[in-house]
Amino acid sequence: MREVLDAGQQRSNWALEGRVVALRKREGLVHISSLPLKEHIQTYVPLTLETIKTENGFVVLGTEDVVPFYFNISFMTNARPLCTMENAVGYVASILNAKETGVNLARQWIFPRPEDFRDAPSAMLLKCGIEESHWMDSGLNSEQRLAVSSVALYQSPVPHLISGPPGTGKTRTVVETVLQIFRIQPEACILLCAPSNPATDTLVLRLQKHLLQHEMLRLNDPNRTFAEVPDIIKPYCFVENDKFSIPPWKKLMQYRVVVCSCLDASILVRAQCTNSKLMAMEEEITASLHPNRKQKHVVQPHWTHLLIDEAAQGSEPELLVPISVVLPNVYNAEATGKTFMPQLTLCGDPNQLGPIVASDEARSAEFEVSLLERLFERPLYAQRAEQSGTQRRSSKRLPPFTSLNYRSHPVILMPPSAIFYNDTLEPCAVNGKVFWPGLPKPAFPLKFIGTEVLEKSNDERASWYNLGQISIVMDIVRSLLDNPRNSDPPLRPSEISVMAPWRKQVWTLRERLRNEGFGAVDVGTVEDYQGRENRVVIISCVRSNARFLEEDQKKGMGLIYERKRMNVAITRAKELLVVIGNGSLLLRDPYWKSFLQFVLRNGLYEGPELSLEMDGNYISCLESVPFFHLTSELDPEAQGLLLAGGLAREVLRE
Repeated sequence: MREVLDAGQQRSNWALEGRVVALRKREGLVHISSLPLKEHIQTYVPLTLETIKTENGFVVLGTEDVVPFYFNISFMTNARPLCTMENAVGYVASILNAKETGVNLARQWIFPRPEDFRDAPSAMLLKCGIEESHWMDSGLNSEQRLAVSSVALYQSPVPHLISGPPGTGKTRTVVETVLQIFRIQPEACILLCAPSNPATDTLVLRLQKHLLQHEMLRLNDPNRTFAEVPDIIKPYCFVENDKFSIPPWKKLMQYRVVVCSCLDASILVRAQCTNSKLMAMEEEITASLHPNRKQKHVVQPHWTHLLIDEAAQGSEPELLVPISVVLPNVYNAEATGKTFMPQLTLCGDPNQLGPIVASDEARSAEFEVSLLERLFERPLYAQRAEQSGTQRRSSKRLPPFTSLNYRSHPVILMPPSAIFYNDTLEPCAVNGKVFWPGLPKPAFPLKFIGTEVLEKSNDERASWYNLGQISIVMDIVRSLLDNPRNSDPPLRPSEISVMAPWRKQVWTLRERLRNEGFGAVDVGTVEDYQGRENRVVIISCVRSNARFLEEDQKKGMGLIYERKRMNVAITRAKELLVVIGNGSLLLRDPYWKSFLQFVLRNGLYEGPELSLEMDGNYISCLESVPFFHLTSELDPEAQGLLLAGGLAREVLRE
């Protein structure tokens, strides 16, 4: 941080160093900690000012304080995560290229083949399965229990993939899986990871209700601040010299569940607490103690299971860090069948937003394709991902796949089920009902409002906002909250979410809502809502000018030609979904075109006339069969299109 003296941006000789301790994306704030800056303020800011407060000898500044210092800030990239991922990629590559004959688990995990799974023996740890009284979460459905049983009761030579759309309880399934492994396999040691610290903390928050402090460790990077960690989790962390650390080796080996972020798994690598290091050490010590033993000692891995939640949000090199902890060296033929092979389970939704990759070159090399998404494209899993829930349940030898959806009203599920999930979503939600006079059909809680008002940008074209769409959002919020008690249960402002793809639109919306007394309405970008839900969701697409679409595509911005971001946006609502956008522009995107065909087919569109031919693509079984009684108001041509689309879908499925 280099100090500037006035509005003319003249430099001074002061240059200070700080560290980013937190990011508040939704508010656009970066929190920086700098001890030299504190000392600088204490020296040069007179404490006689009424706004200056002190605490423990330090100056405490609030948002209302004016400090006469301005800085040009340069952010230095932390190279350690990149080095960590590079080391993990190098280690996994060395095993993939190993010339030893035997079972190469790295190849079976990273590039699994159908024969790897087909030719493996089926070894069930409990012949009778899991009894009803032994389920920790009694609310799990049959599909989730099948996924848990497949991981906890069987050994698989290929990764278990637990995948499902929003609201299917994937994290809930992972937590139950950990608890069942813990109960069924007394010698199991589980490494549980997620790409981000908040997602990792969520796992610990759910597990701490069942596991004791000596059974589970929350491993943190030493640079993580105590303020970032929920108080209820802190007893499960190891602290040394007033910072997070790794426990002594003997104590570390006693934990049966270790939870950390994917990148923080490198702490175990640096401590040489990996399966390859521990197994090599055991082999060497045993050979030294028993040099004349004829029968070779069979070494068992310390880490028996690796489970990664939200796996679709991490890049493949990022996931290779915890994989390098659990992955053993190549098994020789003699050890095969005698050694418990570590198990890998990945959980996530490859149809939602993946890892954020800023580099254009890296994106062009498919660096933003997660390991979970790539595995689903391999023959072993590709056929399974296209099967319906009934077909999957009839096949016991396939990796688990969750297909139920608990979140949304059936009508809101229709477009994403047909467009993104091969028509596999099954509505199981028991929600309330939102009353909104703006709905064309009360039985269909979905509406698209078309508008051709052009967007504006800031000086650098870094972000965009659309005042016309903001006015429409304000009208919708007012009408929803004019008679909140007409909804069942009564609608609260906090149960309304407004999302937009650009932060300038988010900030402008938030300011307008606060000025009119609707500050409790939740506003954020699409990324802010991944993994979240609300009763009402209003989407402002912002973009209305076609000349900027190519630039959006290059930067990976906006909602047009961004399949995953669109999927996240339209699957957040439980009871009411309203989309505001320029339909003539959106229909250039084949996925938005299908969405617009759905709203036009069902009379849910309001706005300028669209030139759109109805071709019957992506007609969900939810739309054409179970809810046909809701379509009685449709004209005969639309009803015939639904029947034809449903018939074509079933023929193609066969």
